[in-house]
Amino acid sequence: MNFSYNCFSEKGEVSLPDKVFTASCLEDGFQPIVFLDSCVCLHIIKVVEHKRKAQGVNIQRILALKEYITKYPETRIDPFFAFLELCSQKESFDFEKFEDFRHRIDFFTQVPIKIFKSFNYDFYRDFFVFRRIPPMKGDPMEPVNQILKNSYCTLLKIRSLATKGLTKSNAEYNIDALADWMTNELNIFRGAEYKLGMNIFGGNTEFRKMIGLNKPKDVKKKLKGTAWDMFHSKFTANSFRISEILQKAIYPFFLTSDANLFKIFQNFSIEIVKDGGENFVTSFVMTSDFSYPHLDDTFIEKNNKKLFYLFVNRSNHQHLFNEEKVDRMISELEAENNIPF
Repeated sequence: MNFSYNCFSEKGEVSLPDKVFTASCLEDGFQPIVFLDSCVCLHIIKVVEHKRKAQGVNIQRILALKEYITKYPETRIDPFFAFLELCSQKESFDFEKFEDFRHRIDFFTQVPIKIFKSFNYDFYRDFFVFRRIPPMKGDPMEPVNQILKNSYCTLLKIRSLATKGLTKSNAEYNIDALADWMTNELNIFRGAEYKLGMNIFGGNTEFRKMIGLNKPKDVKKKLKGTAWDMFHSKFTANSFRISEILQKAIYPFFLTSDANLFKIFQNFSIEIVKDGGENFVTSFVMTSDFSYPHLDDTFIEKNNKKLFYLFVNRSNHQHLFNEEKVDRMISELEAENNIPF
């Protein structure tokens, strides 16, 4: 079913699972789940509340998604990670917003399709028929805070290097500097962010907007948004990682209205994931993709060897998140990037 959303799995861009694939997953003990990005969730919420008057939304996309989940009820849609992003934009997690959003997505999934397509419903009148949400215990952001902070810090470093020069003569230096900084300063190698840095320093100009080079007034918001995108791409389209984290055998898909992020991963690459027990935050990426205008094959080969030996030398390294140090690095890098506190 093609409805102009982009769907990704660990195999890259794919179609949403059909009945044959879903039946095969269930037979093997895996639950197929489609994780929604924050933009898709907000569009659903707008249509649930405002129906035909919803602004800034392609209603046909939402109707097509409703048709899909009606036709394939065995495949669940899940907004949880999108809600983490949407409800954590203040100093503390907004539990009230989380509950409000959850009710609207539940309404969308459970209201009969004929009623939804005719818009013959009133959410404020009808939502009570859907399940109540049990109260959340603790801080839901605690498991992901260190991942997001490490990612945001790395994106700040990429931008700091980029502002000093993105010419071909700077490309190799910038890539080496980023790898050395992650290894020696941040003390964790961020594979996805490194691939983004290779694209930016390697001359693929379309990726510059992901670190806010084109809109200096919105840099902090843009970088934090990209950090969330990195999180989504690494954890909601990787069956091994997310099954280990959630302690459930699932086959994940990621549904998004913005495919730019996944262009980073669309070409062939080799990813080495370090399995350190409960430590799932270290990965290395080697590449056989030579589509970098500023880089030649010799550098790519040399760089791959460097990353491989880094992986070997750090194979027994257990990452210990030093929040105080990372917060200090973030403050210093925000100052370098002229980002107001």
